Amino acid sequence: MRSIIFSFFLILSSISTSFAGEVIEKEISYNIGLVNASYAEAQSTLTGKNVTEAASGSVSSISGQIAYKFAPGLERSYYFSGTFPLMSNPTGSYFGAHFGAEFYFGSSSGSKVNFSHSGTSIKLKPKNLYFWSLEGGLGYLIYNTETAKKTDMLLDIGANLGMLYTMSEKWRLRGTLGMTRGTGVATTTMEMKAFFGVTYFTN
Repeated sequence: MRSIIFSFFLILSSISTSFAGEVIEKEISYNIGLVNASYAEAQSTLTGKNVTEAASGSVSSISGQIAYKFAPGLERSYYFSGTFPLMSNPTGSYFGAHFGAEFYFGSSSGSKVNFSHSGTSIKLKPKNLYFWSLEGGLGYLIYNTETAKKTDMLLDIGANLGMLYTMSEKWRLRGTLGMTRGTGVATTTMEMKAFFGVTYFTN
């Protein structure tokens, strides 16, 4: 029944835009989790008299993430996200800024949508929702080797798998698992990310 009503309003809004309105609400997410970035230096980038071999290792930290869904949709949405460490760690730190697209499955609507027509309105929001996403952007790695503290700027590309659970009119829970490949001036990295948090509808 719900899918029939959704289809009716979707057709109605496309036929008569002057009399029907459609509002898909934007979202902002606040998440906390773990980031583990494994890195390996390229031998050709090393300089200095005492440097004889490339270093490798991993940086793990409790991290925060803020994501803003600026272009929400029924089947896919686009977002910006920022990742940053919440606690200092002797192994180093990872920062990230990414742009991505989410693709939904398991529901007739991926976002919260309000339809209105001739004084009648209906709100649709999925209760349980699954998604996968692709993203790319920049990473900044701070890592400690046996000889020095180093940094590297990364070009990141990766994918995520996640789920959303609606709690109320304005809030829902969000969980994601992701993997990102980073290529920098001095290192190549593989970042594993796990985040859990809440999403707020801003409209």
